[in-house]
Order: sequence, then structure tokens, then C-alpha cells
Amino acid sequence: MSSRRLLLIGAIAAAAFVLDQITQSWVERNIPLNGGVRVVDDYLRIVHARNTGAAFGLLADRTTLLSLLSVGAVIAIVLYYRQIAGRSALVAATLGLQLGGAFGNLVDRVGQGYVVDFIDVGVPDGPRFWAFNVADSSIVVGIILVTLLLWLEERKAQPASA
Repeated sequence: MSSRRLLLIGAIAAAAFVLDQITQSWVERNIPLNGGVRVVDDYLRIVHARNTGAAFGLLADRTTLLSLLSVGAVIAIVLYYRQIAGRSALVAATLGLQLGGAFGNLVDRVGQGYVVDFIDVGVPDGPRFWAFNVADSSIVVGIILVTLLLWLEERKAQPASA
């Protein structure tokens, strides 16, 4: 993998990590724990929630296990992507998103024992999605984009059928 691709991956990972840390810090300073403010009626709210578990609140209070899984995920991403990140800058960028998000959540779990989730979307007086943060978004967007990019690459490589 070229040094330019590594620089791209590192820059995107650093940007995702820093944005995650800044937004969580802002929420902690400006919104009381378990409080929130409406941004778009009740469709989008900024809340202050502490998540001691994994995504969607699974494995609550399992910080050590989740930290080990996060380290494993970072290692797996790096090892796997070494093979595919050289294909395109976009694929490399998805690696940066995933690494930045995974590292952000790892730092929070090890340093605090929890992550701050604050993006709350849902239907007014109806179902709500689990609150999440920038790190979670980076991981999910990175996975969706790399899946789409690899699928498109595979489609281009297949010979046209008659």
C-alpha cells in the first residue's frame, strides 16, 4: 500500500476520532445527563446518554470484554484492508472511517468505562432508534460504503452476459 493511501487512511481516521471526541465533550458540557434538546421537532434530538455496552446497549457493563473486542476489530480491519485498500482511494477512506470510529469508542471505554451517545432519531410519539455517536456513525457508514464499493468493483469485473 502506498504512503499516500496510508496518509489518507490516517487523516480520515484522525478526523473521525477528533470529531467524535469534540462532539461528545460538547454534549457532556452542555446537556445534562439523560437530558436532551429537540433539533428537528421530535424527529431528531441531541441527548446525553452514557452507554456502558456495545451498539444498541448490548452487553452493558462489559467494558473489558468490549475493549478487547474493539482492539480485535481494529487489528482485523488493518489486516484485512491491507489487501484491499490499495484498490482505490475510496476503499481506503472507508478504512479510515472504521478505524477512527473503532478507536474513538475504544478510547472512551478504556478511559471512562462508557461512551457518550447523543444522536437520537425517531418518530414523534412513536418508535425511536437507539442513540448513537459520531464513532458509531463512522463505523456503520464505513462498512456500508466499503460493501457497496467492493460490490460495484465485482460487478465491473464480471464479463457482460449475453
